[in-house]
Amino acid sequence: MPEPIEEAPLPDLREEAHRVLQSANEEGLTLRAIGGLAVAIRCPSAAHPPLAREYKDLDVVGLSSERKQIDSFLARLGYTPNEEFNLLHGHQRLLHYDRFNGRQLDTFLDHFQMCHTLELKDRLALDELTLTPADLLLSKLQVVETNERDLKDMLALLLDAEIDATRIARVCADDWGWWRTATEVLDKVRAYAEHEDVQPDAVRTRLEELRARLDEEPKSLRWRARAKVGDRVRWYELPEENE
Repeated sequence: MPEPIEEAPLPDLREEAHRVLQSANEEGLTLRAIGGLAVAIRCPSAAHPPLAREYKDLDVVGLSSERKQIDSFLARLGYTPNEEFNLLHGHQRLLHYDRFNGRQLDTFLDHFQMCHTLELKDRLALDELTLTPADLLLSKLQVVETNERDLKDMLALLLDAEIDATRIARVCADDWGWWRTATEVLDKVRAYAEHEDVQPDAVRTRLEELRARLDEEPKSLRWRARAKVGDRVRWYELPEENE
């Protein structure tokens, strides 16, 4: 039998995000927000122009070991599962719908994969409600075809959050492809901040500090071997190939 709905999803997406995340914590489930809404939860700058933007859906990260509990939990909160998708992809991702408000809820399990793979299984307990600022930034830095929403989110993180540069440096030092994409995206963030006049001096300083940390981190043998090949071979996946 389907789980009885305890309370329908709230119309206001930010309020709904807090409801889902806090309820998960109360039940002992490990769910953390990722994406633009997670940035909005953490960063005051994301609520005001020029960095304010709209949010359509809630994305979260959980543990594959809690998959069944997550599915049951979301059903009680008023979410309808995409049963076919979850059957095929449930080892790494779950998809649910908020039929009341016409929204979608993605649950990524253990890792987040777009153009690269961000391992998160051992990172979810480090902070409450959302991923850490460093992991939120990494989730954006791995996207080759960066859009304006991503650029705004990354600027909000750079301006408002304490970012663990060592975490970012170690991810990039282990994989040349990650490093190649991340450094290119950081250049886009800097250009966007200057073009939109979003505290360009402060952003430039923080980007220079982060880039210096990436440069000084010792690179793995795998990184150095792949660096010799360089751009002659594509170093990233396209997001649609991950579906």
